[in-house]
Amino acid sequence: MNENEKKIGETEIEDFETLLEQSLATPKKGAIVKGQVVQITDSHVLINFGYKSEGFANREDFLEDGELTVKVGDEVEVMVVGITGGGARIWLSKRVLDQKKDWSDILEAHEKGKYIPVKVLEKVEKGFKVIYKTVEGFIPDGHMEYMHKQRDDEYYIGKVFNVKILRISKRDKSFLASRKIYLQEVAEEEKKHFFETAKVGDLVKGRVKSIKNYGVFVDLGPVDAFLKRENISWGRVRHPNQFLEIDDKVEGVIINLDPENQKVEISIKDKTEDPWLSVDKKYKKGEKASGQIVARVRRGYILEMEPGIDGFLPDEELSWLKKSNVKLNVKDVVEGQVLDIDQKNKKVVLSLKLLTDNPWNTLKEKHPEGSVVKGKIKNITDFGLFVDFGSFIDGLIRKEDISWTEEIEDLNERFKVGDEVEAKILKIDERRERVSLGIKQLEKNPWKEIDKILPKGKVVEAPVTFVGKDYVEVELPRGIKGVIEARELDENKVLPEDVAKVGDTLKAVVIGHNAKEKKVYLSRKKYLLDSEKREVKEFLKQLETKETSGFSLGNVLKDKLKDIKE
Repeated sequence: MNENEKKIGETEIEDFETLLEQSLATPKKGAIVKGQVVQITDSHVLINFGYKSEGFANREDFLEDGELTVKVGDEVEVMVVGITGGGARIWLSKRVLDQKKDWSDILEAHEKGKYIPVKVLEKVEKGFKVIYKTVEGFIPDGHMEYMHKQRDDEYYIGKVFNVKILRISKRDKSFLASRKIYLQEVAEEEKKHFFETAKVGDLVKGRVKSIKNYGVFVDLGPVDAFLKRENISWGRVRHPNQFLEIDDKVEGVIINLDPENQKVEISIKDKTEDPWLSVDKKYKKGEKASGQIVARVRRGYILEMEPGIDGFLPDEELSWLKKSNVKLNVKDVVEGQVLDIDQKNKKVVLSLKLLTDNPWNTLKEKHPEGSVVKGKIKNITDFGLFVDFGSFIDGLIRKEDISWTEEIEDLNERFKVGDEVEAKILKIDERRERVSLGIKQLEKNPWKEIDKILPKGKVVEAPVTFVGKDYVEVELPRGIKGVIEARELDENKVLPEDVAKVGDTLKAVVIGHNAKEKKVYLSRKKYLLDSEKREVKEFLKQLETKETSGFSLGNVLKDKLKDIKE
């Protein structure tokens, strides 16, 4: 062996001895060592870490949720926690090492304001017991939620949440934490990022948080957005709950951003084009269109023709009759003719009546003014008779159009409902929606030819129809009423009841007319005087034909009766 080989051999021996001494040296308590699992028993895990004998660690240190986390051959890192038998047995612990590391994490998180995940173990007095790996902590009631009502205790048990360390106890190796502050800080950070990156026109998704009559609040995550009722749909929205419920997922377009006040407004309807922009293509004047009644307004009805397109049905377009009984209800579906596209008010104006024939035109063609109709009395009033003559509107016979010559006080004494009458159409008033009829117009107005029918001086013989205190009424031709006043009954002063009674026939002379009062005035006195004169005249005439001499009884009587003759 040469000198060099000898030196190398000596060096190797020295190194080996050093290694041997190191391997046989007893490890210090608290030292952290690495080793290999060589055996697992019911209570211990044996680890070869380069010492003359294996170290012992409790089996429980390697259990997680009741399951063993290592197997023979795995390399592990542990801490020397005990030495017994003069170094014959070394006690190792993974748990103590983990606790040291975990506590170091807690200290760092507290110092730097970092968040750590904790698992909720159980509900205890005034809060929740939690654990971070091997270090236990506590979250007080009121620090579990932020902006939300705290849920039932069972909801949190077993769950893992991020928290912020509020305070630590080095003596107990425990900590006080808050999930609320964590959530608050994260929310503020997310909200800040949202307003830095979001812009009008962006499409966002969220969850319906609450519903009010005027709109919906939507949780977008970092921030709540407001969805106005009118921005839910292009159509009519009476209440948001027609379309949305709590927890519904929604997608909308940002239409307004206010970073300073941290407000966001979104719209669902603006995801699609306003249907009114194409209204002229869908609805043309003169064509039919339909819609559902959604509201009654002062001058008509509002219809929803489709979401985003409303129709308007004016009252005057319901019927050709202005005073019609046409009534529509909300949810009724109606069809009409397009009258106009009101761009200013965004309404399609419709007409129902244009889809039917104008009954006034039909009426005028079938029953023109002057034509004679027959019908049945439907109603009797103080002022006239309503007659159904087969038209869409009843005709009215006014009391004054029943007779030229009579003043009828009570129509019910002359007519009854159901009676058939014949009348002439006097006037069709479309504007006032009236059809005027007349019975008396079926014959000529006798007062226009009264001088021919009953000229003054004409002698009539008429039955007495009424005997009053101061006059007597008689019936003349054509139903004309004749009146003989008491002073015209006789040359001498008499009472009407002494001269006539109802049913008697009297002769009298026409002495005057009153068309306004529908009366012809007669004089029985004049008739009697005229008759007396005629009789005397006739008597004298007969005497003159018989007498031949100038002096005669006739001449004597003639002279004496000159005054009568005059």
